[in-house]
Amino acid sequence: MADSATAELNPLTPQRLFHMMAGFKATAVLRTGVSLGVFDAVADAPLTAAELAGRLGLAPRGARALTGALAGAGLLAEHDGGRYGLPPGGAELLVTTSPRYCGGIVDVACSTGEWTALGVLARTVREGGPLPGRDALGPGFDYWVDFATHTTFGTRRGAELLADALDPYLAETEAPRVLDAACGHGLFGYEIAARHPDARIVSQDWPEVLEVAEGHAKRQGVRDRVAYLPGDVERVDLGGPYDVVVVANLLFHLGAERAARLVERLAGLLAPGGRLAVVGFTAGDAPAVEQEHAHLLGLLMLSWTDGGEMHSTADYRAMLAGAGLTEADHHSRPGLPLSALIGRRPSAVSS
Repeated sequence: MADSATAELNPLTPQRLFHMMAGFKATAVLRTGVSLGVFDAVADAPLTAAELAGRLGLAPRGARALTGALAGAGLLAEHDGGRYGLPPGGAELLVTTSPRYCGGIVDVACSTGEWTALGVLARTVREGGPLPGRDALGPGFDYWVDFATHTTFGTRRGAELLADALDPYLAETEAPRVLDAACGHGLFGYEIAARHPDARIVSQDWPEVLEVAEGHAKRQGVRDRVAYLPGDVERVDLGGPYDVVVVANLLFHLGAERAARLVERLAGLLAPGGRLAVVGFTAGDAPAVEQEHAHLLGLLMLSWTDGGEMHSTADYRAMLAGAGLTEADHHSRPGLPLSALIGRRPSAVSS
């Protein structure tokens, strides 16, 4: 049912439609500037298009067209003499040596894989599934290495949200063991390790992804307390028992029944009183206009997986309850689009 108040706040206009139609062009310009190294090239001093072409090995005509488009998008600043430099904020966000560099996120937020998949979205919707050979859950899916390498704007905040929620329990748990299932970058587990010096983390994912995750563990100073478990999360022996099992940004890659089976599998690894944390995006908890990113992600699941779909918080509560977990607590934070739902395995009851 449509929310008329919400619709009135965001009415359709020709300008909004044109912005949507032309949005891919701005994406292409940003991706190209990052991939060609334009922002690093002008970091020290503004350059003309011809100078930029010489420095980066570009065709002069191409450099002229690109610098004009980058300036038009506000990604370069125009200076006297036809020179182009960084705009305010550019040195911080677009130069690779900056601690707050964000340019690499183009490989995740507007990856080549997404670009290709969404280019045939009408066909995917018509046929109800991905193109042959596209399986995001199979080995060798290149996107996951990029996802692990280039953490997104919400990654660290999401890891902090989860660690904050688990801190009271872990503070009372001696030498807690934590499994980060299908860990990707691994930062959810590593944030826990950073806060709890006696915690031991098992990071599980495909081997090529774990190579990237290990780099993050070294940078965060917790590598000596992390073990790596390669393989398929639905089939590999995951060990256990664990005090905490984390499954982040994974279950919406699966249909409801398959996701519930995985939750049951992971819940079975918990020690008495242990926690299973489901972290990620949900859809269906609010009007669609308030969860645009989640619904766009749902289209990507349609394009990349056999059965993946966005689940609601209520869906996840039902999965946790079906796996015998109780007292599922929901944790969220303003401005953070993902949330955490943490279920508890009952403590052993003496007879």
